[in-house]
Amino acid sequence: MSADLVFAPSPAFAATGRLVDAFEAGRLSRAAADAAEIQLLADAAAAVTAPAGASVEQLRRAELSRRALISDFATCTRTSEITVTRLLTEARDLCARFPAVVDALAAGTISRPHVAVIHDTGHAITDDDARAAFAELAIDRATRLTPGRLAPVLRTIAERFIERTLDERADDAVARRDIVIVDLPDNLAALTVTNDATLIHAIGDRLTAQARSVIAAREPADTDTDTDTDTDTDTDTEVEVEVDTRTMDQLRVDILTDTLLTAAPQDCVAGTGLAAIHATVQITVPVLTMTGTSTEPCLLAGYGPIDPDTARSLAGAASGWEHVMTSPVTGAVLAVDRYRPGPALQRLLTARDEHCRFPGCRRPTRRCDIDHTHPAAQGGPTRHDNLAHPCRHHHVLKTIDAWTVQQTSPGVLVWTSPTGRKHTDHPEPVVRFTPDEDLLTRRRIMQQPWTATIDPPGTPDAPPF
Repeated sequence: MSADLVFAPSPAFAATGRLVDAFEAGRLSRAAADAAEIQLLADAAAAVTAPAGASVEQLRRAELSRRALISDFATCTRTSEITVTRLLTEARDLCARFPAVVDALAAGTISRPHVAVIHDTGHAITDDDARAAFAELAIDRATRLTPGRLAPVLRTIAERFIERTLDERADDAVARRDIVIVDLPDNLAALTVTNDATLIHAIGDRLTAQARSVIAAREPADTDTDTDTDTDTDTDTEVEVEVDTRTMDQLRVDILTDTLLTAAPQDCVAGTGLAAIHATVQITVPVLTMTGTSTEPCLLAGYGPIDPDTARSLAGAASGWEHVMTSPVTGAVLAVDRYRPGPALQRLLTARDEHCRFPGCRRPTRRCDIDHTHPAAQGGPTRHDNLAHPCRHHHVLKTIDAWTVQQTSPGVLVWTSPTGRKHTDHPEPVVRFTPDEDLLTRRRIMQQPWTATIDPPGTPDAPPF
């Protein structure tokens, strides 16, 4: 992009600002209404619940009252009874076990989708004190993250509070893997596959890579003209070239369909399960978990914690590992090293950012650009504290539009909208981990080099990048 291209906000942005204000006010009002509805449904569920120690007759009457109430709610709102039953159960559980989350929704601090993510993630925490501590952390994260980004962060935090280990829960969860077929209008149907998260993410990445290969190999969208050299006819023949105009989603579906319908299980010669993965997934494995002496969670970028056995299997088949050094206090990425040669700074940024750094965007770093926050043409240095990963869409938005961005500290980006609102995006590893005193003690005993006090990269005497 030319450095001379400057975006000058038009007077229309004044009206736009008022629209944004109205939209924001509407969302706050809706959050308060959602909280009120949750409390109302919880009260309704409690009103038709039999008291403890109820007799058989009282239980029967309570069940009849519950069914009548559900039918009443369903008919007056034109909602199915199954949906009303789910809402009643969810509302009662939220008010009983997550009251702070409902209060935060009523105050407009978080939204209804945030509540759903917090509830789903923390549902397995059985201890009341642990669940309250989790809810406090979850609300704090939800004030800065979209629901899509919040989910993997909370899955990692929840591991600190759930009594059953991830290995135990993973075995039970994978046993529930299935395929669901749902009929849709207009001669369509949906196929939903539920399986190990690592495998599903790898399948998605591989389909995307194959679709990109098809797009890259497309012929130009024009008509080739071949001259017929037959002297008897002495005519020119135009050959129409069929142009492939399928979108990325259409290509992924077609590739998946062709693969499933034309290959049998015995044709998968690359291996089965984890051994068959040739896509790209980014997994962070603590060194003590790698050796089997710790159960500290391993992280699948974009998803959250995965069981250590799966992570160790993938790490054992990897062609190279990246050694990520993190702060023992905050978990922030401080440096990255690798045994085989490669651009160290790019690896550090990839480990730190994980995805596009525009608030709410989750496109992985391998699909993003590395951008100078302060433009290089204006003297911005090529250092970790002036570089970040925006996807192409948000890179262009920042380059030629009225959005601006500052990196107030290494990895912390403050985006300013055309209407002057500021949105801070933190690198997720900074907020994802909490100190584990036993783990830190073991690391100090082992005298691992990354537990020594070091200066953050870019400070005097720090390794040059």
